[in-house]
Amino acid sequence: MKKLMIVIFCVLMIVPSVVSAHTSLSSSNPSEGQVVTENLEQISLDFASTIEELSTMELVKNGKKVALEEIKVENKQLIGRISNPLDNGSYTILWKIIGEDGHPINGEINFSVQTDQNQSETNPATPEENQGTQDQNSQSNQTKQNSVEQNNASDTGQQADKNSSSTVLVIIAVSLVVIFGIVLLLFTGKKKH
Repeated sequence: MKKLMIVIFCVLMIVPSVVSAHTSLSSSNPSEGQVVTENLEQISLDFASTIEELSTMELVKNGKKVALEEIKVENKQLIGRISNPLDNGSYTILWKIIGEDGHPINGEINFSVQTDQNQSETNPATPEENQGTQDQNSQSNQTKQNSVEQNNASDTGQQADKNSSSTVLVIIAVSLVVIFGIVLLLFTGKKKH
């Protein structure tokens, strides 16, 4: 019986460290595959647990690094401020973090930018036309922003579902191992008597 109690105690001590072994990305702005239609001022990556100050990120377009004005860590969040408006095209965020458990983790997020960058320069108009165009642009931008927010909420929900599914699978696997160990110990203990 003492052996059984020791095994159960050891397993219970191991389970929390296995379940929270690594920090994972829980959401990002921009999200994977997102098409950004307005000027992006910052990139924010949210993680499931606290990350260390040494964590960093890079923004890359066509294999070339795009300068970020500032990169900072705030508890569970990695934020990079963008110094200049991004040109249209495909981008990749390369992130490297160190979780609070000390494990380095890295990943990437691909997104693209499609903004109307030259619209005002190529289309001079009268003040009345500008007002009408601004109203239309405002409505169009609001519609696009609502669509982006819905996509972000959907992506965040999907990522959270994946993370919670992984955690549940780990807990189930550990529980099965514990149950198997207990049953094995009980049967081997009965054979000795």
